Amino acid sequence: MSLNSRQREKLAQFMSITGMQDVPAKKFLTSKNWDLELAVDEFYNSGAQVSRDQPAPTNQKKIDSLFTRYKSSTSAQIEGEGIENFCRDIGIEPMDVVILVISKYFNAATMGIYTKDEFCNGMKALGCDEISKLRQKIPDLRRELNNPQSFKEIYNYVFAFSRDQGVRNLGFETAIALWRLLLGEKYPLVNRWIGFLESRDKKHDISKDTWEMFLDFAIIVEREGLQGYDPSGAWPVLIDDFVEYLNS
Repeated sequence: MSLNSRQREKLAQFMSITGMQDVPAKKFLTSKNWDLELAVDEFYNSGAQVSRDQPAPTNQKKIDSLFTRYKSSTSAQIEGEGIENFCRDIGIEPMDVVILVISKYFNAATMGIYTKDEFCNGMKALGCDEISKLRQKIPDLRRELNNPQSFKEIYNYVFAFSRDQGVRNLGFETAIALWRLLLGEKYPLVNRWIGFLESRDKKHDISKDTWEMFLDFAIIVEREGLQGYDPSGAWPVLIDDFVEYLNS
């Protein structure tokens, strides 16, 4: 079947998101009448992706040895320098968004720290007992950022992971940096949101409710425009104020 330019574009996007090869991807899209969003949702909802519940068997001694390689010389956990070395060895920069996906697998509680349990259990969950195996898995982990359900789980996880210890809200500057990292390329609205926040006289830290619901708001606006915003909905005040700002 000969594809038009729009279909070729959708095929390339679908293959990038799902990791499927050309022929099965084309059949999948055709079965969904070339509706890319529907095809992606159906792909993940049908369980067509590799299950994260069935990691490959691992060797615990190898994982323990990896932890020792990166562990701080002054504490019983992996800290800044060790994490930088870990990122280097798996072929990413420390500020690469995929490190957040890895940290979620580790169920890490605090940014910049991996405890032994977090690191070892996370590597086991990933099915990796060698750095080379994790390096090969990076493309699969990146694809999780394109799965709407997985992305939302990662995005929501990042809030608690990135807070300073002992505080309830996420620091203003940290939230701005993370919105740019996680949402900047997905939702053009983010730049206006950040501009709005930075223009305010009082720059308060960001609550969990605002953090989580901003993603919902961005998705709605991306699909429907501002007319999709329901002012009678239970939106955080900051988002209500942002809509007023956009309409002014």
